[in-house]
Amino acid sequence: MKHKLPSLDALKVFESAARHLSFSLAAQELCLTKGAVSYQIRKLEQSLDCALFRRSIRQVYLTKAGQRLLQTTQHLFSELAHTLAQIKPEDASHDVIIGATTYVAMRWLSPRISGFSERHPEVSILLQHSVNSDDFRIQDVDFAIRWGQLTAARKRGLLLELPMPLFPVCSPQLLLRNGFPVIKGSLDAAELSALKLASTPLLCEDRSLDLWQLWYGKQARPLDNPRRVIADANVRTQAAVDGQGWTLADALMQRELDSGALVAPFGHQLDGYGYAIQTYPGRFVSQDAQALGKWLVDHV
Repeated sequence: MKHKLPSLDALKVFESAARHLSFSLAAQELCLTKGAVSYQIRKLEQSLDCALFRRSIRQVYLTKAGQRLLQTTQHLFSELAHTLAQIKPEDASHDVIIGATTYVAMRWLSPRISGFSERHPEVSILLQHSVNSDDFRIQDVDFAIRWGQLTAARKRGLLLELPMPLFPVCSPQLLLRNGFPVIKGSLDAAELSALKLASTPLLCEDRSLDLWQLWYGKQARPLDNPRRVIADANVRTQAAVDGQGWTLADALMQRELDSGALVAPFGHQLDGYGYAIQTYPGRFVSQDAQALGKWLVDHV
């Protein structure tokens, strides 16, 4: 059956540009010119008859259509990569497979993989981005970088923990239109539930764990701000940049804080959470995977 789908090349270019929010970085990653990336994106937008990016002088931003397409392409590419890895003959050379969300891959893992690849160009590294999906199995990857509550006790298969406290951030415009100054650490946690900010949405990954209430703690009034679920951390960050609400940030969002796209007006933070680099205790780990694991631990 013939499918009326855009070209795979165009979708690959879109996924890279959307993940980096940069045509230049996508061009570097895919070994293309910036003009070739722009051309593929323009062709894709014409075929879909809708805009996927909003362009500004120094930055590109995803539209709502672009956010939806990014989530779908990342899921499909991850599934495709997983299937190809499974059907590869047993005696064929194997990639080093790392399970990590696109948020972690782009903001923490990619620079470290780049350094490793310069020293070990013969090692092929495959990223699997479905690490937070219900059907993810850690035994299918060499390493998984997973977010969650950290514990002091070392567990089997745990290579390293990366503590990263959480703190609320929002766009400067959200603060200004509610009459607050754009000053780091200038607000008390109770202000979030006070009259001026009580109606501003709190962006979250899901409703099963209310990190906002954990951050807020016991204040004079309950935290009744509306919750808005956005599962993808990159899309959640973009929504905060666009002024759609607050999101809980960690140190991986430093780029937006440094550029002023987001501000952190509360001094209070939520400790005890971060990322863990894990491997499945019963999985065979190749020498290449062991070398990469040691590299990641040594270069934190």
